[in-house]
Amino acid sequence: MEPELSPTAEKIFKLKYSLGGKEDWEGAAARVALYVAQAEPEEERLFYTSEFCRMIYEKSFLPGGRILANAGSGIKNLMNCFVLPVDDSREGIYGTLKDAAEVFAWGGGVGYNFSRIRPEGSFVKTTKGKASGPLSFMSLYDQTGEVISQASRRGAQMGILNVEHPDIVKFINFKNKLNSRNARLLEEYKRNLDRKGLDIDGEPYFNILAKTLADDQLTHFNVSVGLSDAFMGQLDSDSPWDKTHTPAQIMRIIATNAWLSGDPGIFFVDRANDDNMVPHLGRIEATNPCGEVPLLPYEACCLGSINLPNFNEGDIFDWNYLARVVHLAVRFLDDVQELNETPVEKINAATRATRRLGLGVMGLADLLAERKLSYDSDEAREFCDTLAWFIGKEAWLESMNLAEEKGAFPAFNPYEVNWKLIDKFNLERRPVRNVAITSIAPTGTIALIADVNSGIEPYFAHNYSRNLTEGVGNTATETIEQSSISDTVKTAHEINWQDHIKMQEVWQRWTDNAVSKTINMHNNASIDDIINAYNLAWKSGLKGITIYRDGSKLFQILNK
Repeated sequence: MEPELSPTAEKIFKLKYSLGGKEDWEGAAARVALYVAQAEPEEERLFYTSEFCRMIYEKSFLPGGRILANAGSGIKNLMNCFVLPVDDSREGIYGTLKDAAEVFAWGGGVGYNFSRIRPEGSFVKTTKGKASGPLSFMSLYDQTGEVISQASRRGAQMGILNVEHPDIVKFINFKNKLNSRNARLLEEYKRNLDRKGLDIDGEPYFNILAKTLADDQLTHFNVSVGLSDAFMGQLDSDSPWDKTHTPAQIMRIIATNAWLSGDPGIFFVDRANDDNMVPHLGRIEATNPCGEVPLLPYEACCLGSINLPNFNEGDIFDWNYLARVVHLAVRFLDDVQELNETPVEKINAATRATRRLGLGVMGLADLLAERKLSYDSDEAREFCDTLAWFIGKEAWLESMNLAEEKGAFPAFNPYEVNWKLIDKFNLERRPVRNVAITSIAPTGTIALIADVNSGIEPYFAHNYSRNLTEGVGNTATETIEQSSISDTVKTAHEINWQDHIKMQEVWQRWTDNAVSKTINMHNNASIDDIINAYNLAWKSGLKGITIYRDGSKLFQILNK
């Protein structure tokens, strides 16, 4: 519970979160706590300022990056990520692009589902022309994310296309097949070499160049295929899914592209809607850029994470202290929802209607190592099952307390809500302040500030370096060496992919929103391994899955 920052944490803090680059950690904790406590009744503000400040300063709980950077700075947006709807019209497409540009300018990322846009080549009645399709507009959105950035943050985006869309195969291939512009660049480069008589021969050289150009396509997008239960249920069928492919063939195309570059990921759309507490408000169709929060249109994710090692001492885990911090963290994030304001009024209305939160954890690998539990063991999963259940239960109890004190979320109607998230904890059906509370985010830089491993990931390697990116593109501005860990601790590539999925399953069981986790695979993993992982993920009740085969991109954030 040491409040001082390590040299690495200090570097990250000064780069991304220190106000003016001059504020120290104690000052930042006080600034954030003082601002967020404004949402409390006047007679209780001093108390909650002190409580919020202590848990942040001691790094037992760290709010999401936009809260750390913006609270009390004059910038009113405190949310990291948003979902915006994309309708099939020029007005809808460019209206969403305008809203996304506003979000980027304030440091946020955006997720979209492009499935409403008619397929490429469709007849457009109003102009008598042909539609350019969803992929062309994704490229436009990608460019906007590059030219508009704030506080050294790229305009991170998530693009989802449902498997039922006629352009789905084009979408799946989009990040690995050179687009027309990059294909022309490659051909022109070859012609210029020939004209100048330069002898740079050999297929490997041009393969690397082509791979570099492909990796640069949709630089600011993660992409995922929206898979329905109907599609997954027909994988063994020989019946065609579209005009030319069976479901199994489409799944193999997805897996082949994931093998090549890590994209696309998978979003199980129906699974996300099973936990939608407010189906009367609409259907969840998209997630935030890292996938941990499925969101209704115009909703935002209000993120913060509990630092798990802070509650452990040897074999003793302090459940009472954890309960206290969970209750405080839920109140803190709910206050953030109250204070948050963006330039897009529809976002402000939607976020306050549901008051969705994203309370997660970080440092699981550190906690398991301290307790001498192997990440891939039954004992570790049993402990995590209890831990995730406990955090989820206490979080809902606090939301019920807040509903009694401040009122339920405005869209709450006891006769229309889906009670599944409450019922699985065997809690009384009482009004709640929030439509959902828990979520497992990647916790990239806030985990570095806390000097713990990110999210629920295992350690990447016994010795590794991390590339820090800043601004636009995948350009590493600095590389930091991560601390070495004991040779007895299993790392990401020493854990088989089945056990990665089993750990994600444990946390998803008790998590309201979703779980962002990478299923690491060795470089020699096969396409069939990836297909099998998709099937296991669906059977395990996951809402999404991201597979990364080591070395499948030329640029990696983490390197051995």
